[in-house]
Amino acid sequence: MALVRKIIPQSTVDGPGNRTAVFLQGCNIRCAYCHNPETQAIHDAEAREMSVEEVMAEVRKGIPFIRGITVSGGECMLQAAFLTELFAAVRGLSVETGHPLTCLIDSNGTIPFAHHPELMAYCDGVMLDVKAWDADVYHRLTLSPDNEVVKENLRWLLQHDKLTEVRIVCLPQQAVVTTDVADNLRHIADVFAEAGKRVPVRLLRFRPYGVVGELADTPSTSDTEMSDYASLAQSLGLF
Repeated sequence: MALVRKIIPQSTVDGPGNRTAVFLQGCNIRCAYCHNPETQAIHDAEAREMSVEEVMAEVRKGIPFIRGITVSGGECMLQAAFLTELFAAVRGLSVETGHPLTCLIDSNGTIPFAHHPELMAYCDGVMLDVKAWDADVYHRLTLSPDNEVVKENLRWLLQHDKLTEVRIVCLPQQAVVTTDVADNLRHIADVFAEAGKRVPVRLLRFRPYGVVGELADTPSTSDTEMSDYASLAQSLGLF
């Protein structure tokens, strides 16, 4: 069983292609820019316990129009045992229907993927949120003490060909909290160079929709800033 906040039957923004997106309840960090803060609490009256069979019933409805499922949150890796069982069921459904389905994870990277070999055997890839590289910037942004596990996951997933995409939310420079996108991009480029591999990097424009707290009234990141970040990423060989 897992606490599920919502299921979007068909989504084109939660990984490649049209996918069923499953959002689990509960998160272990508190991002200042969180766009779905209702998923943060470990228990919430609007979340419901669902079995693998109940989730799979929703997944079945999407065939043949979906390419797979993406599980997010909150932080879905807090319920890794459920993910393992769910992804195994998706693999079984692919065989049963002859319609191949992929299984992706959208994660903040705070749980070591290397500690879950059975899950990673079923998982086709991870969309990893690398929120900031500098530990102090990361702490100010998330209230988490450090981001060493995130960096370890970046390297491990890349090495094992399980990294589908790196995601970076770009806050405007005048915001009271920074993500220091330029510093983040340079270090990610270094990791890619060391590994001799790279994956797509997605720069996500900050938008205040759903955000609560100190960034609630912060305007969206400007076109100029987003263009500057994209140019830097391109110069670093990330695009």
